[in-house]
Formats: sequence, structure tokens, C-alpha cells
Amino acid sequence: MIDNTENYLEDDALTLVSRFEQMIKAKVLYYFDVHEFEHIIDHYIEKSKISEAVKVNNIAVRQHPEAISLQIRKAYLLIDLNQNIEALSILNKIQKIETTNKEIYLLKANVYNAIGNYRKAKKQYDQALKVNIDNREDLLFRIGIAFEQLEKFDIAIEYLEEACSLNPNDTESLFELAYCYEKMEEDEKSISTYQQFLDLKPFSDNAWYNIGIIYNRNGKFEKAIDAYEFALAINEQHGKTYYNKANSYSNLGKFEEAIKNYTEYLDYEDEHAITYSNIGECFEKLEEFDQALIYYEKSLNLDDNLPDAWFGMGLILLYQEKIDESLVYLEKAKELDDTNSDYWLALGSAYSNMEKDTEAEQAFRNAMSLDPTDTSYAIALAEYYHQNNNLEDAIVALMESKLTNPDCMQITAGLAALHMLLNDLKATEKYLRKALLSDSNSLDNIFIQFPELENNEEFRQIIQKYIAK
Repeated sequence: MIDNTENYLEDDALTLVSRFEQMIKAKVLYYFDVHEFEHIIDHYIEKSKISEAVKVNNIAVRQHPEAISLQIRKAYLLIDLNQNIEALSILNKIQKIETTNKEIYLLKANVYNAIGNYRKAKKQYDQALKVNIDNREDLLFRIGIAFEQLEKFDIAIEYLEEACSLNPNDTESLFELAYCYEKMEEDEKSISTYQQFLDLKPFSDNAWYNIGIIYNRNGKFEKAIDAYEFALAINEQHGKTYYNKANSYSNLGKFEEAIKNYTEYLDYEDEHAITYSNIGECFEKLEEFDQALIYYEKSLNLDDNLPDAWFGMGLILLYQEKIDESLVYLEKAKELDDTNSDYWLALGSAYSNMEKDTEAEQAFRNAMSLDPTDTSYAIALAEYYHQNNNLEDAIVALMESKLTNPDCMQITAGLAALHMLLNDLKATEKYLRKALLSDSNSLDNIFIQFPELENNEEFRQIIQKYIAK
């Protein structure tokens, strides 16, 4: 037998709404009991007709000033209209009358969340849990979601963990808990919880997709690709998966596969400018510069404020020694984003090629200051000084980087080479000894960086002395 109770209730509500609207049109006052007003107000709320719901509620409260349910609805509507203080005033009054009504506590919590007082909101939610008799699990989930939507993931986790402990098979709570762990970068917990979820719902493309994101964030690109493959096997229309899978392939240096997946992504989403730029970068890494330029141009045709595309164009022109042209693109990239250290590094190289010494030095230094933990910027500045026969400043640049990166043996090896060029054998031996004893491969590129030392017998003798150890 089909249960039509819900349809009957909806028909009753429509009848009441029709009668109310006739009353407004006739400009007379009809009597409705409290339950009838509740149905009319709820109907308008469900239809997102808030102004009509407010009108009904105002009339209802005048007819039934003592009705708590109508006062609660009035507070709800005030919160929806962002009139939080007035809503809170109403809720405080009726809470003295109905101390065990969980909806009052929940609405007060909503007010406190809306004004950013999360501590007080949590207190109200906890009180709602105390007076709540039935379905604690559902209430915990609702509270967790409320904090999750406010990006208070640490608080949300507390409620979602309890919900899952009450019902380990509640897939909704498991998924949201895993997501909150993910946002808090508690990656092991997140993956473990997603796996619990997948044990119950193995065909969730979103869960596999989220696992892929976590693996990618942790540099586990092969595992990320496997997770993305599962997501696509379940739902080949999951467009974002192609984009993220392409990123993982790119991070592995598998640029052909990356291009294939970026191209697939173009069929599903409309973020084409950044995708074209990423394809251009892949072709650039493959040294297929003509193709790279085509895609960078496609990107800029769609969005000429995309710094990565300007940078990519400038970098290729720099490789091709078209320095004047490259500067136009590199400077535009820097103008759009002056916090990207790679942009400043490329600008330093371009300025150096044009013998704009002041600009080159400043560009290299900007790169260093933006990311002092990346030793490549200090090495580039030192190389610039080296090429300009300014060995003392080259040493200063490497020493500055060494303060932040004391264990980088490439920096230490560079200091050894520079001191050798200054004929400081004591300092040369000190740095060579440390570099070679810490990392036997630290001198792999030393003669490429400093070709003038290749035939320096004293330098080679010191190297042999410590290689033998």
C-alpha cells in the first residue's frame, strides 16, 4: 500500500496558504490556530519566500503571542535576515520558559556562529546535545556540518568523531570526518577514514578523488594517479580528476601523459586558460618550444592576466636568446605577481644577459628573500657574481644562504671553489672536507660551475685527499 500522508499534508498546507492569501487580498483578518500558522510559515520557508514567511509570522504572533513555536520561527527568520541580535533577544526570553527545547539552543548557536563567537556557539550546541533525548547521532552530524561549513574543521572533527563512534557504518559522517581530517592535513587519519567509507561505499568517485589529492599533496604521485584512476573508472565524467591526474604526471616528469590528461580535462571544464598554460609548460619541459608557445598564446588569449603564461612565454624566449622580447613577458609576469621567486630568477638572468647589473643583482636578491630555503637562488646570484669576477660578493651570497640551509653541501662545495679561486687553501680545504665527508656526490657539477678549476692541481689534490677517506 502506498503511503500518501505526505501528499495529504502538502495539500492541507496549500489549502491554508490559499486561504491566507485570500485574507490578505480581502484585507480582512481570519483566524488560524497555531499549527495552521506553522504550516503556512513553513511552506513559505521551504519555497524560499522569506518576506512572505515574515508577514505570516508577524500576524501569527499577534494572534498567538504566547506560542513558543511561532517565536522560534520568528527567530529563525530574523537569523535568515541577518538580524542576529534581535533573534538572540527572542531566544533568550523563550529559553527561560522552555529550558529543554533543543531547537532554541541550536538557533542560538547559529547566531553565535554568524557573529563569529564560535566558543559560545559550541557551548549552545553542547547544551542541545544534553537536552536531546533521541537521535544523538543525527544531531552530532548536524553540528559537525555547521562547523565544517564555517571551515572550523578542528571543532567539526570533535562532533563527527563521536557520530562515527556511535555508528561506524554511517557513511555520511565518515565522509565528512575524512574531509575535515584532510583539511586539517591529518593525512593518515584522512586516508584511513576514507578507506573505512569505501569499505561501505566502494563506488564513490569523490572519495577516491579526495584520496588522490592527499597523495599528490604528499608527493606520492604514483599512488595519487592510482586513486584518480579508480575515480575515473567509477565516473569517467569526473572532470577535475583529469586535471589533478595531469598534475601528478607532470610532477613525475611524465609530460606526454600530463598533456593527454590536461587535454581530456578541456572537454569537461571551462578553466581553459590555466589548463592551456599547463599544457604549454609540459611542452616547454619536453623542449617542444613551438608547441609550448602556441598553448601559452591560447592561454593569454583567454586570460591576459595569467602570470604563469606570461612567464612561460618569457622563459622560452630567454632560452632562445631573444632577450629583449623575453623581458617584455617576464616583466609582465612579475607585474601580475611580484611574490613568485622563479619570476625574479628569470628576470635576473635576462637582466644579466643585457648587462643591466643593478637590475640583475636586485632580481636575484628578490628571489632569495622570497624563498630563502631554496638554495638555487643563492647559487644563481653567486654564479652571477662569479661571472663578473666579484668573488667576495659570491661568497657573501652563499654564506647568507648557508645560514638558512646549513646542510646544503652544494653551497658548501661552492664556497670551497670560490675560496680556491681566491687562493685561500685553508678555507678551501675546510669546505671541501665538510662537503665530501657529508655527501660524496656534492662535487658532481663543480667543474661545470667552475671550469677554471678543472686543471687546478692543488684543488684536485685536496679533493683526492678526502675522497680516499
